[in-house]
Amino acid sequence: MSLYTTFDHFDVPLDQDGTPYGHYEALRDEALATETPIGWSEVYGGYWVVTGWEETRAIAHDTATFSNSGATFPHYGTPEDRLIMLVEHDDPVHKKYRRLVQAPFSPQRAMDVADQLRSSTNEMIDQFIDSGRVDLPTALTNEIPARLTALYLGLPPDDGPRYRTWTHAIGHLVHSDPEAAAGYVAEMESYFAELLERRRREPGDDVLSSVITAEVEGESLTDDEIKDFFVVLLLAGIDNTSLILASMFWRLAWDRELRRRLVAEPSLLATASDEFLRFYSPAMAGRKVMKPVEVAGVKMEPGQQVLLVYPVANRDPRQFENPDVFMPDRNPNRHLALGMGIHRCLGAHLLRVEMQIVAEEFIRRIPMWELDRERDPVWQCGLVAGMTEVPIVFPKGGGLPETLSVAGV
Repeated sequence: MSLYTTFDHFDVPLDQDGTPYGHYEALRDEALATETPIGWSEVYGGYWVVTGWEETRAIAHDTATFSNSGATFPHYGTPEDRLIMLVEHDDPVHKKYRRLVQAPFSPQRAMDVADQLRSSTNEMIDQFIDSGRVDLPTALTNEIPARLTALYLGLPPDDGPRYRTWTHAIGHLVHSDPEAAAGYVAEMESYFAELLERRRREPGDDVLSSVITAEVEGESLTDDEIKDFFVVLLLAGIDNTSLILASMFWRLAWDRELRRRLVAEPSLLATASDEFLRFYSPAMAGRKVMKPVEVAGVKMEPGQQVLLVYPVANRDPRQFENPDVFMPDRNPNRHLALGMGIHRCLGAHLLRVEMQIVAEEFIRRIPMWELDRERDPVWQCGLVAGMTEVPIVFPKGGGLPETLSVAGV
């Protein structure tokens, strides 16, 4: 039986290393051997699974045929089951709303927060560097995106764990424990209602204040539209980023050769960040077929669901030389991890800055670490996937043993 038939992005078989990449590579190899870059899964009532790089790119750019109204399935647990702002909208509605938040996520604005990001990273490292043992998502990689998202929204950074709990409930817990997820979403809605009232009285210079005071075609946004922006900025700023950061540090914990190279050549972090995104693509994306179409010999009908499996497409040897080899200096690197076309990730520049600065500061202060053999890392499957637990051990204080130099880590 084809691996396509039972493909379920929320339940991908994991390898001995705790990741699904062996299964992804097997699916990719089947697609190549049978020349079927698109296959049918019987899960969730049936949907098309797209694994080829070229086919994924073509579908993502054909917004007339493939609507974003089906971008999340099973559907996320958003308030009142509303569509996710921007993510599940098509043009011209998507363009109208995106213009409201485009400027704060420009390359220049991303660099403007670099110093604060660097400072926050070091403050967090200070809290565990003397322990010699830590779970990185709990202590660092969940906290950094939550704090930075709070900064953009003008929210208290110390509330970061609450924001992470809400995003996890909306995107993941809703499928395993809907009752608990509903409770967290209700808590978030209550928080938002108080926040909205306060911001209307005292607007600031943050993204949320600009959304509250904005007008679209001469009309102010409704409370529900503002709440939709609040939800998507939390989801986009926290979920994807925390998972790719954790997966990056997991890889560096066991890949000593790669870690040594980055310690010795920190300038490689720019290209290495994109290679981490290609190799451990955190997201997938759904589409809904709007009219009859044929792609790669597959006939699709209106109403059918399509899943763009970026983690597999980004290992397509038709596009990437030695796709299963991590090359920190890979160039060019035309990965699709951040989407493409009108739906390219709004925070792409900010994400790259986060990855580079957090890795740079951690490597500078704790150049040696490895996985904690007393605890297993944990991978989370889903539309957004990655490591959620990365227990590591390292020399207390983070310094190098006297007998080693940085190049000899």
